[in-house]
Amino acid sequence: MSRAIYWFRHIRTNQVLATLEKSVLARPALLKGQIPVSLRPSTIRPDHWTPLVVAHGFASEKAQADAFTLATQPGHPLAPLSAAQHAAYRLLPGPQKRLADMDMVERQVAQLARALMYLDAKQSAAVPADHKVRLFWEDREWIRRVELAGLKWPEWVEHRPLELKRGNIMLNPELRAAA
Repeated sequence: MSRAIYWFRHIRTNQVLATLEKSVLARPALLKGQIPVSLRPSTIRPDHWTPLVVAHGFASEKAQADAFTLATQPGHPLAPLSAAQHAAYRLLPGPQKRLADMDMVERQVAQLARALMYLDAKQSAAVPADHKVRLFWEDREWIRRVELAGLKWPEWVEHRPLELKRGNIMLNPELRAAA
């Protein structure tokens, strides 16, 4: 079994699911635990979920479990909403407000960065001593957006592009060999 954490993004609603498996369908209970009932899609279609980021290279299963527990907590945006943004949100009609509530990408990426910073500050067992944890990104723009928000990636984190075929098949050799 690989020591990786996978985040999948819904292509229509931008909801995010995190899993230790390479497939969203491997554990149907994921949806129940991570997305509120009112915001849940009616069916899980594998072709609607694409990898957002993959964290690979944890030293042990405990390190992987610690990082997974922290990084999958409900997150907050990279920057708090301004008064104008909050007022505009309140004026949205119901269906548009629901779509805005579903968009979890920024919150989960921010939570991932904060979780890795926390593990680094606590010098947790999740911090590798002899190698780096690699983050494979679907969109590398998120690396810059996290840094612009004032968060810093730990020294032991390395960023790489996530190579995808047909939008959801991972081609990176490290991830394919780890399956």
